[in-house]
Amino acid sequence: MIKVLGIHSSPIKNGNTAWLLDYALKEAERDGDVATESVALAGLAIADCRHCNWCMAKQTPEKLCSIADDASPILEKIRDCDVLILASPVYFSRLSGTMACLIDRTRCFTFGTCGHPALKGKIGVALAVGWCRNLGMETTLASLHGAFLVHEMRTFSCHAAGALYGVGAVSGQRDETFAYRRDKLGVKEDREGLHATGLFVREAIRTAKGRLP
Repeated sequence: MIKVLGIHSSPIKNGNTAWLLDYALKEAERDGDVATESVALAGLAIADCRHCNWCMAKQTPEKLCSIADDASPILEKIRDCDVLILASPVYFSRLSGTMACLIDRTRCFTFGTCGHPALKGKIGVALAVGWCRNLGMETTLASLHGAFLVHEMRTFSCHAAGALYGVGAVSGQRDETFAYRRDKLGVKEDREGLHATGLFVREAIRTAKGRLP
C-alpha cells in the first residue's frame, strides 16, 4: 500500500489550493493500493526552527524535534509516507510563509540521529496555485523542489505536462475580453493545470510502486 500525504498551506479552508490538493489526492487513488491523507496548515501553531541541533544528539522515533507544537504529528506523517505532495499558494513570487516554516522544521530529518537523511528516496510532488500563470509560479515550485532535493527525495519534471518543477495552476480565469472573473474556485477551470496535476501524481505513484520490494 502506497501512503500519499498531501499538505497545503492556504489560509482559506475550502479555497483553490485546498481544492487542487484534494483533486491530486483523488487522482492518486485512481491507481489502486493507495491510501491518501490531507493536512491543512491553517490555524495550526508551528514554530520556527531554532537550529538548536537537539535532533543531532537526542532525537528518538517518538520525539523528532525538541519543539512540542502542532508540527510534531505532521513531521511523523511526513516520515511515514511514501509520496509527499506539498501545495502552496503563490505569495509575492514565493511559497507561503506557513509552508516555509514547516519545511524549515523538517531539518530534523536531515541531521536527526534516527536516520540521515530520513526522507531519502521518498517521492515529492510540488503544487502551486497563483492568480496568474506568469506571476511567481515557477519560483514557488522551485522552492518546494529545493526542499525535496535537500532531503535527497526523488522528484521529476514532466514534458507531457509542460512542467519542469511541478504543477502551477491558475485560479484567476479570464473572460472573452481578457478581464479576470471573480470565481471563488477558478482553479477548477484551469484545464492545463488539472491535466498536469493528473500526469504528475500518476507518475509519482508509479515511481513509488517501483520502489516496493
